[in-house]
Amino acid sequence: MPKQVLILMSDTGGGHRSAAEAIAEGLEHIGPGEFDVQLLDFIADGTPFPLNRAGRLYRPTVNYSGPLWGWFWCMSDHQRRMGLLLNLLVPWVRSRLVQVLRQAKLQAIVSVHPLINHLAVQAVRGLDKPMPVITVVTDLVRAHVSWFCPDVDLCIVPGDAVREKALACNLSPQKIKVVGLPVGLEFGRHLEVKSELKEKLGLKPDLPALLLVGGGEGMGKVFRIARAIAQARLPGQLLVVAGRNEPMRRRLENVDWEIPTNIFGFVDNMPQLMAASEVIITKAGPATISEAMACGLPIIISGAIPYQEDLNVAYVVENGVGCLAEQPRGIANLLREWLQPGNEELSRMARNARCLAKPAATLEVARLIADLC
Repeated sequence: MPKQVLILMSDTGGGHRSAAEAIAEGLEHIGPGEFDVQLLDFIADGTPFPLNRAGRLYRPTVNYSGPLWGWFWCMSDHQRRMGLLLNLLVPWVRSRLVQVLRQAKLQAIVSVHPLINHLAVQAVRGLDKPMPVITVVTDLVRAHVSWFCPDVDLCIVPGDAVREKALACNLSPQKIKVVGLPVGLEFGRHLEVKSELKEKLGLKPDLPALLLVGGGEGMGKVFRIARAIAQARLPGQLLVVAGRNEPMRRRLENVDWEIPTNIFGFVDNMPQLMAASEVIITKAGPATISEAMACGLPIIISGAIPYQEDLNVAYVVENGVGCLAEQPRGIANLLREWLQPGNEELSRMARNARCLAKPAATLEVARLIADLC
């Protein structure tokens, strides 16, 4: 029988789900048919009302109250304060999660969300059969203390900065593995000539493709940036991914665009879109940054969640993978400069991105999980 693996995630932003799906893909790749992987949105499906509605508040909170969210993130990034909060939450939701877990015969539980690690350990203690609990940290540089529960069996982290935070939170060094951030295996695999890939996607093969995204939730100033690029009449074509933000997608579709423009909602072909593009404009989400680097794609960071993502910006800029430009007109001006004939900046950043990427991370994460099943 296939080994049952449950991945606990939440649709608070797109990065947690994309990491979970990448891990599932990695497990199938290393052992075809050996694993039955299920994804559970633990907030929506594993907590009682009204907590199960909390995930819906993430996008509007970050979009319209970013500084307040950053303050809360910073203030709660403290072991004692987080411990007090968890002591309030765990008794409230533990029994519901135990009930959910008992319905499946599991070999392992994997967490890709910071709020579930301590709860998962507590829930496993309420089951008849012990099983490993594995944390896969999906924050790239700065990680919240809630990621780190000393009682998990394994904690997989993307880099040395997060490893240091794990050690400071009393995790045993033997439980920490520095691997990288898991991304879908298709990222970086599309090696066709860009013009040929553009044709397959129904794009104009002779025009640079400018990919504009706002994460899975369509956050940030996507509409304003798209209009600034189009109104600047840059020598390229615009690909705008609105994610789950349906009102913004409809608004974008009602525009009479000045340059060739393609509007998408939530997509399942992001690896192809990235591979066909010359540059990506995105907020500083760790998943999108890691996916772009795997594709050798230069990055313009258009914004970041205060405190939570600001070190991601430094990571991109200091490693020569991209630039920070938060104002729509500034983004358009930067693109105009990069698209000038003879400008080698995009080529230089693309090379740096490929050097910094960790394309083997997903399969290594999968192997570490499989070893504990």
